[in-house]
Amino acid sequence: MIRTISLIFIILVVATLQGQEKPILVFDLVNGTLDSITNITYNDTITSDRTTYSLGNYNSNIETLEQTPPVSNVFPNSQFTLKKRAAIDFDLTNYPIRTSVITLTEVDGERGPNCSGSMISNKHVLTAAHCISSLHTNTVKFDSIYVCPVFDNGNFSAEFNCSYVRKAYIFRDWTVNHEDFAVLELNQAIGAKTGWISIGFNANDSMLAAGIFYKFSYPKASVSQVDSNEYNGDTLYYNYGRVDIVQDDLFGINNVTGIPGESGSSLIKVENGQVYTTYGVATFAHNFLHNKLTNWEFYSIKHIIQDDLVLNIPEDIAEPGNFQIYPNPTNGILYVKKIAKNDPLELTLFDLLGREIWIKNNHDPSSGIDISPLSRGIYYLGIKTNGSIETKRIIKSGS
Repeated sequence: MIRTISLIFIILVVATLQGQEKPILVFDLVNGTLDSITNITYNDTITSDRTTYSLGNYNSNIETLEQTPPVSNVFPNSQFTLKKRAAIDFDLTNYPIRTSVITLTEVDGERGPNCSGSMISNKHVLTAAHCISSLHTNTVKFDSIYVCPVFDNGNFSAEFNCSYVRKAYIFRDWTVNHEDFAVLELNQAIGAKTGWISIGFNANDSMLAAGIFYKFSYPKASVSQVDSNEYNGDTLYYNYGRVDIVQDDLFGINNVTGIPGESGSSLIKVENGQVYTTYGVATFAHNFLHNKLTNWEFYSIKHIIQDDLVLNIPEDIAEPGNFQIYPNPTNGILYVKKIAKNDPLELTLFDLLGREIWIKNNHDPSSGIDISPLSRGIYYLGIKTNGSIETKRIIKSGS
């Protein structure tokens, strides 16, 4: 039987210029309880921000995604392609493809495709509120939600685990025109392996109308008026191109139509090796309109996920606290900040296979380390002083 968790109490919220505009309802799907998060503060003068993305610890393979507007296989009168099976053009186990997930729901023991989503932390998925909640009800619709990355052609991946959802977060009184966002907290931190994309907002409309956006999703209905593909929700598809509709709370693409199952999927702005950021999730089929993250929505969601924006590192390369590495990721200069001791550092850089790349003796911590000649990917930096030895994981971004 479907369990519906109802809002049975009144939440008193004092509105402020820098306070959360709507409470977040927190549904515990394991225990069947309801809580709320209120009064998250934010700076409403900030016009743009984003969280960090992570490649995860599966491997450092990054797909190079086309950065010029498409001219073929596009929706008529648009610069956005028709959907194509992702596995034709990409290795689904590579970043950022592997951060795209399908959400499956369970009703009376039956599991079926529901919506699409994106990993945005070690254990959080961004999707649409209407995928899990009925409009105007402040409830959740399902007993159980199952999330899987690299699910394709009806097959679960042998390399990546799925996870049940432990908690679901939605904005109270969300509508399809505003706040149609849901954050799903997983039982397992599958994002540590897949990595995750960042979330972001930008008050500059011209920024969202520039650049190339990608969409990876699980359409589940065949609509001959849209295209000739047959969809049943078991295969990952992608399309990409330019955005040309930007409104206060919505953005999308003229003359492009979405398909059921794509709800909750992200429009990801891509600058290879530099930015993999979602600015909103699919809500409407017509003109493929997406709810756009605004300042206060961004900081509300960041509040939920911020403790899980640090990659889980295996125990054999655990990081004590004597040194800090920044910026990380970087495509240029890396610095080691010493928390203790003043003696020079001995540095050793290794690749993912443990092969030694270089050694730097008597390194002055005030000097940067130029890693720009390296290929992008994951490396490990061994740091040694007379007092301690540590290993730090670093990410070389860019080309």
